[in-house]
Amino acid sequence: MSESVEDFLEKVYIFTRAKNRPVKTTELAKLLNIKPPAITNMAKKLHKLGYVEYEPYIGIRLTEKGIEKAKIIMDKHRTIERFLVECLGLDKEIAYREACKLEHAMSDTVFKRFKKFVEGYSRDKRIKPPSQS
Repeated sequence: MSESVEDFLEKVYIFTRAKNRPVKTTELAKLLNIKPPAITNMAKKLHKLGYVEYEPYIGIRLTEKGIEKAKIIMDKHRTIERFLVECLGLDKEIAYREACKLEHAMSDTVFKRFKKFVEGYSRDKRIKPPSQS
């Protein structure tokens, strides 16, 4: 799945949970910093793939399949961010930005092992994170 699709699903998930309503294409375009027609095209594509429900003039919401994928993407982001802060000692703002980049590059198979490592590290913090330089 492409980075733009993952960002799309993640933003729809966050918006619809916070507002408890579908996100309009213009709202999502602002959140993703892209033009509304690109949002409409992506919504139609993801609707055909079963990730979103899209109704013109009403908005976009995730299907169960879309919700599950968005949760995986967000879990990747949070886990990577946690690793960067707790294990590497990075500043939270830097960690957030880097996690946004890295979450898309990591396969689900690698992520499962990575997550186990981070959870284990968090339980056993005998190793101190390196100081920032």
